[in-house]
Amino acid sequence: MKIITIFICKLIQFILKKTGHGTSLPGSIALKLDKNILKKMERPQTIICITGTTGKTSTCSTITEIYKEAGIKVGNNLKGSNLKPGVVSLFLENATMTGKTKVQTMVIEVDERYVKEVFKDFIPDYFVINNLSRDQLARNGHFDIVWNDIHNAITSDIHLILNADDPLIAKFALDHKGSVSYFGMAKNKLSTKNHMGYLDLGYCPKCHKKLIFDYYHYGNLGYYHCPNNDFKRPSVKYESVLNNNYTFTIDNQKIKMNNEAIYNVYNLSASYVVARENGIDKTVISKALNNLSLQMKRLDTFKLGKAEGVLLLSKNETPMSYNQSLDFISKQKEDKTVILGFNRVSGRYNLKDLSWLYDINFELLNDASVKKILCVGPFAKDLALRLKYANIDKKIVTTYTSSDNVIDIIKKQTKGKVYCMFYFDIFNYVKAAINKGAKA
Repeated sequence: MKIITIFICKLIQFILKKTGHGTSLPGSIALKLDKNILKKMERPQTIICITGTTGKTSTCSTITEIYKEAGIKVGNNLKGSNLKPGVVSLFLENATMTGKTKVQTMVIEVDERYVKEVFKDFIPDYFVINNLSRDQLARNGHFDIVWNDIHNAITSDIHLILNADDPLIAKFALDHKGSVSYFGMAKNKLSTKNHMGYLDLGYCPKCHKKLIFDYYHYGNLGYYHCPNNDFKRPSVKYESVLNNNYTFTIDNQKIKMNNEAIYNVYNLSASYVVARENGIDKTVISKALNNLSLQMKRLDTFKLGKAEGVLLLSKNETPMSYNQSLDFISKQKEDKTVILGFNRVSGRYNLKDLSWLYDINFELLNDASVKKILCVGPFAKDLALRLKYANIDKKIVTTYTSSDNVIDIIKKQTKGKVYCMFYFDIFNYVKAAINKGAKA
């Protein structure tokens, strides 16, 4: 039955590739034919899984590039789904007809809600957890539910790669009996004593005293400790030091970044650590990272007519994603226009819930360098209302209740550098227009 299932699904994969499609359909069919198909296929020498609210795809891509640079045969699920059918499709793509693996390493992005399902069929050697935060309320409920699901799936033979700067992530190591390696970032010029917004873990998980943060990098990330010394930021073997340009240093290796958004330090550091712990030479890793030609998914520069700016993909229902974008914008000191917009609240559900807007630090836009804020799309007035509660002068806020003319708005209604914070729907539309060379 195993060979028949693999043959049928590999044939479907072949047809899909020939027609320019790459989906999780083969994996879905395989699971219908044999729900235990993953357990029956040979696993590669090393399996690396990555999860988190943000940064999964970037980290998965980066780790893959490192292993390629090291001359290791590697497979990943970047073209498919990060749900269980997508993982099955990945195994099928990299297997012979008898289920033997054709790669030495698999780098697998796993949706945080599906870790518990995927880990029923195999246990990874390394498990990278970038971050966890409030995200997709309709699907996830509270982030503690997601944390518990992931925690319950972790076994003692998994080597955890954790972000030490995030107390919610460091908490995974409290009762872990296996190996743990931490990555984090040293205090730098961008660190701040002040926090804006909500902390996803503000209290000690042991004694429940309020955590003391000596400083924040952004959001929930920084240096923290419990006043009773029950819980604190762990010692970090691989601590990144941010330099004064588009570089940082880790493990005595200088790493270049494609842009200065601070979350890139975490994604690249996580990739460095897992490869280093897996025995790849540090010079090979740094060479791969410094030659990285990946297009950063969240940061695209553009020029439309006389307007020049940056496209920032900001995921709805995920305050951390918006806060990362806002943090980046707030650190750019030139005169600027900020454009916000989305046509749908969710890409998965037909929702109108906008409560998550009030977990976002829009107060960061209350700055003299922000000359205009343009809200576009059917939720433009809701965005404007949120900006009002952030005490932003209503004179600089303009609403457009349709996104149909967003290209013209960017070209003609902006002042200074333009920063576009869009959800997938408007982001992809604008990106396509840029790629086609839209003219003034």
